Amino acid sequence: MKLADAHLHLFRQGYAARYGAAWANSNEVKIYEAIRRVHDIERGLVVGYEGQPKFRGNNRDLAAWVRKHSWISPLAFVPVAMPPSAKLLAARHRQGFVGVAIYVMTAREVDQLNAWPAPVFQWLNEHRQILSLNARPESLAHLSPFLSKLDQCPTLISHLGLPGRYAAPPSGREARKILQPLRSLAKLPHVGVKLSGLYAVSQPSHAYPHRSAHPFIRQLYDDFGP
Repeated sequence: MKLADAHLHLFRQGYAARYGAAWANSNEVKIYEAIRRVHDIERGLVVGYEGQPKFRGNNRDLAAWVRKHSWISPLAFVPVAMPPSAKLLAARHRQGFVGVAIYVMTAREVDQLNAWPAPVFQWLNEHRQILSLNARPESLAHLSPFLSKLDQCPTLISHLGLPGRYAAPPSGREARKILQPLRSLAKLPHVGVKLSGLYAVSQPSHAYPHRSAHPFIRQLYDDFGP
């Protein structure tokens, strides 16, 4: 494989949140097709998201797009408060989804996730589904029981574990302390971390080359490997 994009979103009406409505484009799939061709991106892991009303229907749209574009590997958005049944997961699988995307930002959501029924874990493990997880350090500190039950599922934690925004790079010691909840998951061989969303670590977000993220990247490289 030439290149694989491990984290992208595609929305029917585009994404206006960062630059405003004038930048939202209803042809996101075609735009990404052009980027993909130029940069030899062979596959894209498209992370579903329906956590806000304006993004409802994203799973439906991804199911339609994957039928037309073989490079799309979609992950179905799953709200943690509504665990999917094995029947629903099987239906998503038939639609072309290769796994699920979950977002865990609060203590209540951690409790809801840890209460998912056993048949869900069984189905996900049997089909080796990919799990993309967005979670902050305070949530990651309590997710080991959940992730341990998914030992057959390649798990990718997004955006360096969302360690926060920094105007200047923290020290290595500070980075280790901030990342400790995420670092504790390195003992799980099926869990990895995405080098993604560096704008979410920089203050301001456009501060390329995102030097504030570098201490976190170095630490996670040491803990999880390449």
